[in-house]
Amino acid sequence: MNSNEWPLVFFTILSQISLGIILAAFIVSFVVKSTDTPAISEIKRLVVIAALSLMGIALIISFFHLASPQHSVYALSNTGQSWLSREIALAMMYFFTLLIALSSLTIGVPHSNLFGYFFLTSLLVGVIMIWSMIRVYMIPTVPLWNSPSTAVSFYNTALMLGGALVLIFVVKAGSRTAPLPESGLIQTVLFYLIAASVFIFLLNKLMLQPDIASISGGFAAPAISKWWESAQYVLLIIGFSLLTYWFATSDPVSGGGNTAREFLVYSAAACLLLAEIAGRYVFYASYYRIGV
Repeated sequence: MNSNEWPLVFFTILSQISLGIILAAFIVSFVVKSTDTPAISEIKRLVVIAALSLMGIALIISFFHLASPQHSVYALSNTGQSWLSREIALAMMYFFTLLIALSSLTIGVPHSNLFGYFFLTSLLVGVIMIWSMIRVYMIPTVPLWNSPSTAVSFYNTALMLGGALVLIFVVKAGSRTAPLPESGLIQTVLFYLIAASVFIFLLNKLMLQPDIASISGGFAAPAISKWWESAQYVLLIIGFSLLTYWFATSDPVSGGGNTAREFLVYSAAACLLLAEIAGRYVFYASYYRIGV
């Protein structure tokens, strides 16, 4: 993989985590009945700040991929035909919808319907943004990318890492003096959300991802180090094992925890993040064009 593609690795992953945070929080909202407590308000604020910050960092990183960053304004000139232009436009729209949602919390409107509308708008724009990102890479002449596996992988990264980050917020809130209401139930939902994403990851690898050995086009196939692929699986197994141990030995009623138990969640999330980075490296390194 070329060195100038590393910004794309982090741009795509950070964008997907940003959406994943909003998506995980949206799913959790279906099980939370106490919506007007200080702890819930703090979680809302952390969710939006984290999603906004990650998207802002992703946009900044995206400039490092350009040969001439000062010409980036021209990337928006072809939104009618170019998925890349649409991706950039939607990324900026997503960032600003998050900014508006955060503003609604900052000026004290968390208990009105306004924040809910802004939040749902951010979620919708983010889902479309990731779809435009997927379309950029589904190129007919690059068979390893032009597959449903790409779409499943990108959305699943959002689900896995977004869920892990929201779980960190909830665990942190649950360890305070005034614990988060329904903390045990929320943690259970997030754990099974991450477990589902691990299952989807395995199904995607086994059933949808094309095999480079089966593609022939008269061109030299890229040599991808097995170290990266092995690292992805090992880190995923370690991360999910740590998370499973934490969940199996936690108190589902209080949902509380101590510093040592919180460290298990942090370590699990870090392993899952590193696994996704390794997997995204393999994705870009698998670029293999068979036509013109």
